[in-house]
Amino acid sequence: MKTLEFFVPGLPCPGGSKRFVGFGKKTGRAVLIDDAGERNKNWRTSVAQVGSQAMTGLPLFSGPLNASMEMVMPRPKGHLNSKGLVKTSAPIAPTTKPDVLKLARSTEDALTGVVWVDDAQTVELTLKKRFAAPGEGTGARIKITPLS
Repeated sequence: MKTLEFFVPGLPCPGGSKRFVGFGKKTGRAVLIDDAGERNKNWRTSVAQVGSQAMTGLPLFSGPLNASMEMVMPRPKGHLNSKGLVKTSAPIAPTTKPDVLKLARSTEDALTGVVWVDDAQTVELTLKKRFAAPGEGTGARIKITPLS
């Protein structure tokens, strides 16, 4: 299978942490709540939809994979001058939360069963988080290459 590349428009969101809230009264099992929230669900749905469209007519990837993900984040308005150009004093890259690994984790999870059988197949992972250029949309540029 050849390399697959696609762009998911939207705001990349990190996966949430699980939080223990107690034991169920009926089952006695531990109850965990996912703190990801609605934004994460929407992001994962978008990733799965675009990934599914890119995979039309193709079987799921199997075997070891290289996955490359470039997260394109919004630049704060304070970084732009009155003409819409990036100020020279603006940082070149986003160094605030969420971190790129958490963004990649939620994106990887969304591709499981859509692009690949399981995200454990990614044995090489290249990640990048950057600001969108003026006029560029936010989202994630994803590239999957089989290693076999």
